Formats: sequence, structure tokens, C-alpha cells
Amino acid sequence: MTPQPFLPVLTRVLLAATLLALTGCANFRKLGRDLKFIDETSVITCHITNADRFPRVYGLVIEWDRENDKVLSADYAKVGEIGVFGFFVERSENQYLIAFSDRNGNKIYDSGEPAWIHSDASGAPAPVAIDPETNKARVSGSLSTTTKLPGDLLKAGREFKGARTAEEAASGYRIPVDLGTIADLDDPKFSSKTGSDGLWKPASFPMESGIGIYFLEKYDPEKTPVLFVYGAAGSPQDWRTFFERIDRTKYQPWFYFYPTGARLDQMGTALNNGVQILQAHYGFKKLHVVAHSMGGLVSRAFVVKNVIEDEQPYIQRFVTISTPWQGHAAAQMGIDMAPSVVPSWYDMKTDNK
Repeated sequence: MTPQPFLPVLTRVLLAATLLALTGCANFRKLGRDLKFIDETSVITCHITNADRFPRVYGLVIEWDRENDKVLSADYAKVGEIGVFGFFVERSENQYLIAFSDRNGNKIYDSGEPAWIHSDASGAPAPVAIDPETNKARVSGSLSTTTKLPGDLLKAGREFKGARTAEEAASGYRIPVDLGTIADLDDPKFSSKTGSDGLWKPASFPMESGIGIYFLEKYDPEKTPVLFVYGAAGSPQDWRTFFERIDRTKYQPWFYFYPTGARLDQMGTALNNGVQILQAHYGFKKLHVVAHSMGGLVSRAFVVKNVIEDEQPYIQRFVTISTPWQGHAAAQMGIDMAPSVVPSWYDMKTDNK
């Protein structure tokens, strides 16, 4: 029932990475491309708080040069019941965020359909302000039938799309976000191979496989949720034995699905945001957290933000298994010798504070 000890696992990962670096490796080429992509993009996430009240909700990000009345890029995402969606975007001060309910199912916004557009303090549509230090932005809003999207933006968007389908016109940088989705643990996306991709492809992984908090059964207010967080190069399937042996009459297992190559504090922040959205939606009173190896460091960042900074009362227990609280010497070896550095390795150094 006990997972493999963390230190041998991380040591194998990092030492193998270091040795492969001497001869070249496809993993490092993938990593190098992802790091370049991260350096050139920002991340925008949005929560539509009333998405569960409307059918077929879509989120859009549009890079709109308003001065020249021209759309430079666009992307879209289908929004789930919880209402969260996200995108990587080119670094720009002209990223507009929109959501609408496609009531007639034609995948195009039509006048009168419930909509939302990010706006400034005066209520005027405005581009999203991206934090220059983190290159991230997080916003929220709600759909309304009284919202009127700017006609010039809609016109420029139609011209940009032209005769192409929405998929053909999209940049393809959407980040699927699943909160409360019921998962099939045997789905290949939850396999060890995908877990390895999460280490080596910290940007491609969320675009290809998504990120989120998954359930194994429909939410039950009579059962206490237990949130499981895997470690470096791990996957949800690592927890299979735990899922099979947990008392399902009292507890409902959830798991965090994330790229382990990303910076740990960022993944802790994303986890905190997701948990708080789920708590607001379902109203659970208790939550237990169980983490393995590096997942304990991600979870610590989450717990600190949730309990200490945000003063949330519902986390009852935080259990970790083989977590390297003092870091790991092999991480520094990887940083010193690898041609490209997995971002989470910086957080694993023994001198990291």
C-alpha cells in the first residue's frame, strides 16, 4: 500500500536526466521548446461564476488591436459546469476575454445570448491586465443577457475568422481546466507515460492533457473529500491502491492532475484556486490532503495559501509520504549539468528557501 520511497524515485529521475544530458535526449529537446514557449507567453485564467446555469458556454481570448481595428489572434475553449477556462497567450497588452452561452448551438455569439466581457472599473470593455512579474492574470465574471459585446470587436473577429472554422482560426493554446469532473482512472491521460510528459513538458502538458481536480464518483455531501497529490513524474494511477482501499462509505477520493515540471509554488497556487472554487460550489466543510514525494511540497504551498493566507477553515489533515522537505542534492546536479532545466528542479535544491 505504501508508494515507492521518494528519494530513490527522484534520484533516478535526476541522475538519468543528468547522464542523458551528456549525449543529448529527446526529452531535453521537448523541454527546451517548452521553456522557450513559456518565456514568450502569458497565462490567463477565468472563472464564470454562473456557468452552470446556462447551456454550451464558451470562453474566448482575442488579441484585438483596437486602434487599428484588427484582431491578431484568437482562441476559444468550451467551459464546464464549474466555469473555469484558461489560455496561454502571446505577450501583449491587447488580450480581451469573453464568454457566452451558445443557446442556438451554432458556435457563434449572436445578439441576445448571455455573455460576459472583461471590463475596467468603469464597466467599459478592457484588455486583461497581466502581472509583469508572474506573466499571469486571473479574472472572474458572470454571464448576463444585458451584456452587449462591442460591435467593432465582433466585426474585427468575423474578418479575422473569415471562411475558416473556429478550430482552424484558433491559436491552439487553450488550457483545459477540469474541476469536479468524474474521471476514469484507466484513461491513458492518467498513465505513467503522461506523468512523465508532465515533468518534461511543463507547457505542452496542460495544453494537451489539461489540469484540474478530478473526482472518482459524483460528489456526495455526506462523504469527506480526500485530495491526493502525486509527486515528480507521477500520475493519478500511482494512487490506485489507495483509491481501492479507502473507505468509500465515509470518504470520496479526489486527485490533483498537474505538470510536475512546473514551478511548485505556481502549482500550489493553482491547486488553492481550484479547491476554493469547488468549496464555493459544493460547500464541503472538511477536506483531507494526502501527498507523495514532491507532491508534498506542492501541497504545502497550497495549504499555506489556503489556511494561513486565505484563512480557510476546512483542511483537517495534511499527510505526506516521503516528502524531501530539505530538498534533494540531485536537483542541483541537474541544474548544473543539464542542457535545459526542469523548472521544478529549482524548487528542489537543498539550499532553496
